[in-house]
Amino acid sequence: MRAEGALALAGVGGGTILWAEASSFRGYAFAAAAFVALAGVQSGIRALRSYNRHARGADGELMALSSLGTLNDDYTCVANFVVPGTRQGDTDLLVLGPFGILAIEVKTYSGHYACHGDAWYEIRSDGTKQQLRASVSKQVKRNRKALQHYLIDFDVSSPVYAVVVFKDTTRLQMYRPTVPVLSPETLAEYIRELPEAQNKNTVSQIEQFFLPGARQAPAGADDTMAGRISY
Repeated sequence: MRAEGALALAGVGGGTILWAEASSFRGYAFAAAAFVALAGVQSGIRALRSYNRHARGADGELMALSSLGTLNDDYTCVANFVVPGTRQGDTDLLVLGPFGILAIEVKTYSGHYACHGDAWYEIRSDGTKQQLRASVSKQVKRNRKALQHYLIDFDVSSPVYAVVVFKDTTRLQMYRPTVPVLSPETLAEYIRELPEAQNKNTVSQIEQFFLPGARQAPAGADDTMAGRISY
């Protein structure tokens, strides 16, 4: 995020300054300066959009983490975990506990949204629906599947659950969602009510596969692992 913020500032600021100075050039020099200035501004705008998107995601994770902070020491939370050796995107939050593993996808959408199974829509002010290009529920289910395969590589058996968390101000209409859809306030209680795993691994046994550097990935896999750890 810091790099994107710096790139946005440099691109927009530098491009604007160069555009202002371009008027002093003539002929090809003017054209070249104008082209570079516009390219810099466009690059900066793209970086700024990416920065804002990541900033919103980080704010959403903090909201969810504040709820998870009410859990006792039987639970561990891992943020931004990427399954080694895969191209699967990161899982926003993982909670490890007596029930097994919970994959949490955090969304900070603003406005009004509807879900029909795995199809998600934005509801506009005039009541019309625009289907989202990426399914929120399919995304977290892909993460869950990747986690299940990751554990199989280590010959570990543990239940893996998946939920989506939206901020409280998001208006939602749910029709047969394929994963639970929660708010930050209901997340901790949902976790407490998950059944204890029958083939129980202790949290410390599961942690070794998710904490940075605690366990080597299977042979041939990329050994880059989780981001930060909280709680």
